[in-house]
Amino acid sequence: MKCLKTLFSMIIIVSCHLEYGDGRRILRIKDFITDTNHKNVDYSQVFQKAWKGLCEGEGEGTGGSSLVINENEKYTIQPQLFEGPCVSSYIHIQIDGKIEAPKRPKQWGNKRTESWLMFKNVESLFINGSGVLDPHGETWWRSVRHSKRPRTLSFKQCTDIIYNGLTQYNSPKNHISVYGCTNATLSNLTLLAPEKSPNTDGIGISLSHNIRILDSSIQTGDDCIAITGERGGSSDINITRVACGPGHGISIGSLGKGDIDDTVENVIVRSCSFWGTQNGARIKTWHGGKGLAKNILFENITVTNTKYPIIIDQHYSNGGTGHVKGNAVKVSDVTFRYIEGTSASKIAIKLDCDENQGCHNIVMEHIKLTSAKPGKKLSAYCKFADVKASFVNIHINCGLYPQLLPLFPSLPKII
Repeated sequence: MKCLKTLFSMIIIVSCHLEYGDGRRILRIKDFITDTNHKNVDYSQVFQKAWKGLCEGEGEGTGGSSLVINENEKYTIQPQLFEGPCVSSYIHIQIDGKIEAPKRPKQWGNKRTESWLMFKNVESLFINGSGVLDPHGETWWRSVRHSKRPRTLSFKQCTDIIYNGLTQYNSPKNHISVYGCTNATLSNLTLLAPEKSPNTDGIGISLSHNIRILDSSIQTGDDCIAITGERGGSSDINITRVACGPGHGISIGSLGKGDIDDTVENVIVRSCSFWGTQNGARIKTWHGGKGLAKNILFENITVTNTKYPIIIDQHYSNGGTGHVKGNAVKVSDVTFRYIEGTSASKIAIKLDCDENQGCHNIVMEHIKLTSAKPGKKLSAYCKFADVKASFVNIHINCGLYPQLLPLFPSLPKII
């Protein structure tokens, strides 16, 4: 946390340096360009030279390095790996222009790359701006069954990251991956892809700790945000003021695929909205998998025309089979609090827990859901869940505790 506070201080400082040039080393992409014919130019090598200058700390600056891409600049680049560790005390990249990938998959130099843009093993990285990342993923979707599609942007094994303000369009697969990272804040982002685009998750978080997703709009064809643990787990995740929809909701999981001991704990999803999504607040685990989902809070949530506003699914398979019978990811200490809005399906609350493991200490408080179709009644589906419900307007026939009467004070606005 101390490192993160230091990084925020640097953010304030960098704006002054960019304006007044008082010691910070400022690099500009255009200064690395030697070819004056800008038509159909691949700027991949230019970006690698700029990264080398940033990372290796070349020059006289002593307060870190900044790379600026101005609003009127547009660059096409092949898949890039920006790798550390770096000599520079911290690295700032300001993107106000547009960076795009080749428009067709056959034009990519490496079509089987994990990500179009990847930052790996970098510490104290600050990327911000009003610019655009466009990988032209729409040309990949039609061959979804026959190709390994890349993510747009990955942060892998990085520490102290801030990514703020950018817009990303039409990823071939996931828009952003946070993998093996510690202390990251992603904020004020806009992630856009059509509702039926395949597997275009907004943000995937795996094997990471102390991650914050704030003040962002995510409209995609899959999970707006998905959190998995993999080997080593994910913990201390805060998702606040995210607008999701269309998409598949904000998900813990899927967990337990492929015999991995998959652990996610200490997650807060707060003051988020879902519009026209398949799911709202969701936990999904593979039947027969292993692992743990614990200390999860969904609070102050608004849903509009959402198919399953609240769902725990311990029989998730996504078409897969072959898991060990009797195993199950343990789901416990999950709270759904102050959730209101409209459900697109009759079953607004679905708790489909494992018959052997069950779900334990599931708390539901102050939940008011009505049908998106006027006059239709809603119901809950519940199996093998230990539920304590109070002030919920849908009867939940499951659990060890009596359900309190549905009296509804106004929902508090939690910031």
